[in-house]
Amino acid sequence: QLSVNNKPPNSEGQGEKKDNATAPPAPPTYEEATAGEGMKSGAYPPPPSVPLHPSWAYVDPSTSPSYGSGGYPGDTEMLTTFSWDDRNVRRVFIRKVYAILMVQLLVTLVIVAFFTFCEPVKGYIQMHSAWYWASYAVFFVTYLILACCSGPRRYFPWNLILLSIFTLSMAYLTGMLSR
Repeated sequence: QLSVNNKPPNSEGQGEKKDNATAPPAPPTYEEATAGEGMKSGAYPPPPSVPLHPSWAYVDPSTSPSYGSGGYPGDTEMLTTFSWDDRNVRRVFIRKVYAILMVQLLVTLVIVAFFTFCEPVKGYIQMHSAWYWASYAVFFVTYLILACCSGPRRYFPWNLILLSIFTLSMAYLTGMLSR
């Protein structure tokens, strides 16, 4: 039986790198592992402890291509200075999300009410269904851009422009369906 510990000195392969470090102990045989003696009696050393966040897994946001590349000066500082553990940061974020959602719902409500209660608009929409399909195309293209392209949805002017177009086209579609 050949193992790492009783290997002859000149039996290393050509592609292997010679190392002066000590070799780890040989793994137990099947009989030793299934005998139930191993860890109970302390025959084998415990596994090495691995830190929860190893230093080699840390990515510095200022050097990462997905953070701050092509953005505005100072945006990497903001990414590294706030923490989601801070209650105030979470509160402001939730407030901002609900404010955007409220504006979207109010715009949709106004457009649906306009299409429902204004008789000339209602008649025009019923006669010209091509506007529905044009709005559907705008909605679908905007949706694909928001879903598939991470660049435009992450930068300040483009994310608001795309969200506004998306909201208006969705409100128009809803208004067309409510006629």
